Amino acid sequence: MTPAQRDLLIRELGQKLNLPYPMGLVEMLEESLEIYRRNFAILFGLALVPALFGTVFGMIASLPQMLPTEPIYIALMVLAYLLLLFTSVVGYGAQIWAAGQAIMGKPIGFGEAWMAVLKRLGALILTMLIAFFPMIAGLALCCIGILFTVVIFFAVLEQIILLEGLSYLRAIKRHIQLVLPNWEWLRVLIYYLASSLFITIVSMLIGWGGMVSVLGVEIGREVLPLPTRVSLLVAGQIWQQLTNALIMPYWGVFMTLLYFDLRARREAYDLQVLIENWETMSTNRNPKWHHQL
Repeated sequence: MTPAQRDLLIRELGQKLNLPYPMGLVEMLEESLEIYRRNFAILFGLALVPALFGTVFGMIASLPQMLPTEPIYIALMVLAYLLLLFTSVVGYGAQIWAAGQAIMGKPIGFGEAWMAVLKRLGALILTMLIAFFPMIAGLALCCIGILFTVVIFFAVLEQIILLEGLSYLRAIKRHIQLVLPNWEWLRVLIYYLASSLFITIVSMLIGWGGMVSVLGVEIGREVLPLPTRVSLLVAGQIWQQLTNALIMPYWGVFMTLLYFDLRARREAYDLQVLIENWETMSTNRNPKWHHQL
């Protein structure tokens, strides 16, 4: 089989298997949108849960903007930001698990997604904390260094923990093995920055109302009455969290596709899936392939 025939086989028959074959940046952006469109209800629903908590915690974190600065309000703000970070990690993990199931053509359950991430929650948080320390070493090289260490230690770490079941140093080692060799980290960095820029632009276009509301509260702190400031903050938080719930699942799908892309390039994972499912497909494949294989 020639390389061209192999690629055509992956693309044609892979549509039935949902094979995670290597993709270019534009193709991956488009495929992520298509996967998100097909699974919008479940992915958006998963994102709404942390958005709900995020609205509450965001309001608590905004207390110092509305009330006199007191130690209790500062403590509540710090606690709210920690809880906001926690719910974001858990919610993003559920979206990653669901995206992995969708990419592999497997059924997705709302409860299953939450159970999958909750079962791995301890390993997820501890592994990310362990990876955080070598990541901050990149600060020694300023912006370029931190970007490098984020890619090396964090880019698809949650995917490895949740989809492969690895944790702690084994998961970090696995991540480095996927991302680092043969300048692969540079391609991952380009994909990561491009997708982040795309997400940021779309978020700003959709979530401008939330940002304006929060900014209005900050500017009018001395002149606006308390009920007005509270109303603006609530409206702003809801708008921003709904924007995140709409946008972040797309990024979760993109980064999960990037994870499978790395496995396909590094380990020929797409061919492994093809071989595992060959008997299932053999009765349905196009007859023309019978003569080319």
